[in-house]
Amino acid sequence: MKNNPLFAFLILVFVTGCAAQTANALPEFPLDKGTTWVYSYSVYDTSTTNPNQIIKAAYQLTETVVETETISNYVVGRVEREYQVVNSDSGWISDLSNQPNEFWYVVNGNQVFEKNQPLDAAHLKLEELILDYEFPLSIGKDWCLFSQNPKNPKQITDCEVIGKRQVTGQGAYETPAGNFDQCYDLIDYFNGGNVFQTFCNGVGVIYMKFDHAGTRFGYEQTLIEYSSGVH
Repeated sequence: MKNNPLFAFLILVFVTGCAAQTANALPEFPLDKGTTWVYSYSVYDTSTTNPNQIIKAAYQLTETVVETETISNYVVGRVEREYQVVNSDSGWISDLSNQPNEFWYVVNGNQVFEKNQPLDAAHLKLEELILDYEFPLSIGKDWCLFSQNPKNPKQITDCEVIGKRQVTGQGAYETPAGNFDQCYDLIDYFNGGNVFQTFCNGVGVIYMKFDHAGTRFGYEQTLIEYSSGVH
């Protein structure tokens, strides 16, 4: 059989296309380069001059996947985060622009981990990361955000207190960014106050809210714009 350049080219395109598709192995969790989430981010805190006064500020929070690569058996996405002040009350002194401006997602099979400190690709240890999601999501499913290691008593062992994430509801949701289905309500249980979020398959987090159980401070973020990346 003679060599057919066109046939060889089509095989190359097919193989390349399959490789690109497997780079993001989880259709529920978009991690293609260029994927962008824009949120309205409202935060409140107790005034430093008057403990009985609550002051507020509004930001626009943008998170963008700037790099996606395969490391060993993991898909790793680097996400840049940017806060822009929209308005704030008099006396507001917090500067969120000083917060860490990037973080990493690590996909391992059906699990998505998060790391907020610089990632050492050569010494990647999943037990040191936050377990954000374990797909598929379903009502009643739960997992520990932080790894448990019975050989190390210094590590947290009580998931009920330090961070259990549980799926509590399912449905369709409407946001300024559009209408989404296949969405799930999740609660993170902490003794300092629970974190509520809504995650939609194929989109990501569309809503998140936290109110501290003691000193009054917290935040609320809502998705206002979403754009998918390039496969």
